[in-house]
Amino acid sequence: MPDENPILIYWRSELEVFTKNLLSLKEQINEEAIHDLRVAIKKLRSCFKTYSALINKKPQKELPASVSSLFSILGRHRNIEMSKKLLLPLGGKNANLLKPILVYLQLLQDQASEYSRPSIQQFQLGRLETLTNQIGTGLEHLNKEEILSKTNEIVDSSLKKVEDDLKHFKEKSHLVRKKLKDVFYQSKMFHGKSLLTKPQLKTLDTILDHLGNIQDHEVLILNLKNFRKTILSNKMKEYSMIKRIEERAKKKKDELLEKAYRSTEELISDYKKEDVKDVALK
Repeated sequence: MPDENPILIYWRSELEVFTKNLLSLKEQINEEAIHDLRVAIKKLRSCFKTYSALINKKPQKELPASVSSLFSILGRHRNIEMSKKLLLPLGGKNANLLKPILVYLQLLQDQASEYSRPSIQQFQLGRLETLTNQIGTGLEHLNKEEILSKTNEIVDSSLKKVEDDLKHFKEKSHLVRKKLKDVFYQSKMFHGKSLLTKPQLKTLDTILDHLGNIQDHEVLILNLKNFRKTILSNKMKEYSMIKRIEERAKKKKDELLEKAYRSTEELISDYKKEDVKDVALK
């Protein structure tokens, strides 16, 4: 039964990705491995939440603290990298004047790298490997149909909560992103047998891209503001330039928020129609 357990299969697959990229980072800090490792952690976290919700006890719902710490500190590094990438297109004709802020961001990133090394080097895989056995044992009394049915109930509940969050989407976009990521990963565990159709999953993927870009722009705005207020005098031309870039970044963020809101609203509406249709067929 454990080998047929879709949650356990998904967990093992992502644990393999996590391990591969952790070993890569132990040798050298690189952007691709940081990104892939953090995505693997998100999937493992979602997988473990699903497992915790399915069993009848009340176990821990979060991964070990060492995983959360690693995710967080590598997130700092990743955020700065995204700020560097977003800065150039937003800079427009001021590209030549961006060198100081790029140097500033690089210094921040170098510091983030140094502080991340101990967490990477000291990380022990044993706890995650123990959780593999825990998941298999915890779900061994459920067959695949029961696991699918219960997971679909979790997905349905999450989508109803997202519908409520639409009323305050701007303030809750980060929470919406977390919920929708769980829905996306939970749906992917079952290869087309989830509540969401392929077109709906494609829409959901687009929404998550928008919400991720919103967060990247928020971080960029914060970095620009810190640089402007800490390093520059308000009499300098660079001060005004950076402030204009902040305004462009905010405008872009607001546009992404609107796109994400409309797409989420459409997704929920479409999902509810499908749900009503399914009930009618029954």
